[in-house]
Amino acid sequence: MERLKIINDFVNLVKEGSIEVANWILDKFESIDYDTTKILIKDFIFLKPDMSVIRWIEKKLNENLSIAQIKKELNNSLNETLENATKFFNFEASVVTISNSQTLFEFFKKINHKLNIYIPESRPGGEGFTLFEKLSNLHHNIKLINDMEIHKFVQISDYAISSADGILENGDIVNKIGTKLLAITATYYNKPFFVIADKTKYFGQIPKDSIFEIVPKSLITAIIT
Repeated sequence: MERLKIINDFVNLVKEGSIEVANWILDKFESIDYDTTKILIKDFIFLKPDMSVIRWIEKKLNENLSIAQIKKELNNSLNETLENATKFFNFEASVVTISNSQTLFEFFKKINHKLNIYIPESRPGGEGFTLFEKLSNLHHNIKLINDMEIHKFVQISDYAISSADGILENGDIVNKIGTKLLAITATYYNKPFFVIADKTKYFGQIPKDSIFEIVPKSLITAIIT
């Protein structure tokens, strides 16, 4: 019964980014016996096959790492990526981003320079609105925009940026629907399109869920990792 409740709660994680989902999983696993975690992780992969970080957790479980060790490695991987990203983007800028991502939230929180950040709503799920609310108390200028207005704000921005739910072996990324449109629009207006993604994302596969899509590497200026 407990397993079914955990699975049901997991299914309802629809607006959370992959790092948030990973931490949710690891928090749950702290109070569950190790054998059950190995069963549940396969359930989670089946239910959200496009989130590569879940496959990464399974790999670490198979290496017999403790939950505390996996948490530490996940946190270190994210922090190292954020450190590299904040060094790379060490300037004031106007930016268009997309969807709700814990990686991007932590990046925007960590970067010292003031940014103008434009976030499409990401209807019908409203993930962009979730990110907008999370960023609203930071020192940046945040603007929530209509999904159909992306082109207007890419034109006046210095770059576009997203995270990734997965990175494929060929360098393409997997992310929420709408990311490819942002990348195409950035390319059209000759604006860089960057991706911030830590090493747990390098377990990506061709998306099976209709809310995910592939963004080809030809549209990506650089992946910061």
